[in-house]
Amino acid sequence: MKKFRAVIFLAALLWGIALVQILVTRVIVSRSDFTQAFARNQVTILTRETEAANDDLRNARNGCQCIAGSLPGTLDRAEKKALADDLFRSMGGGCVMEKTGNFWNDYYVAYGYTSGISKWKNVNGKKVNMNVAISYDEERNMTKIVMGTPIINTDF
Repeated sequence: MKKFRAVIFLAALLWGIALVQILVTRVIVSRSDFTQAFARNQVTILTRETEAANDDLRNARNGCQCIAGSLPGTLDRAEKKALADDLFRSMGGGCVMEKTGNFWNDYYVAYGYTSGISKWKNVNGKKVNMNVAISYDEERNMTKIVMGTPIINTDF
């Protein structure tokens, strides 16, 4: 009987720890934002917007928030993936899926999820509430990073 009580107590303790971890993640993410995620990865912020650039209202109508930034030069695919993973991790989440452009090597999109953001979308049967798009601008020799929640609902 003592072993049974010990197992029940341990199970309840572990569930309690998991619940506290989820709540702490939500508090941390709600108090931080993409600006801090960009700063940790040394991304220069270009615009912070609840609407997309050029007065595109698609983000505002759908409750999406976006931030755009840049890094000098170009990144290879592994560096783009690492940057997206770091951005997701700094928001308390992780990558759910990624896409690369078939025609351009300079194009990368990743979708992530964190329990710290309550709003989410269903993309290909998976919960998604963070989206990162990375592209390269040859004329300016810079890599543009756009991060949005729950998704980027604009051109990038």
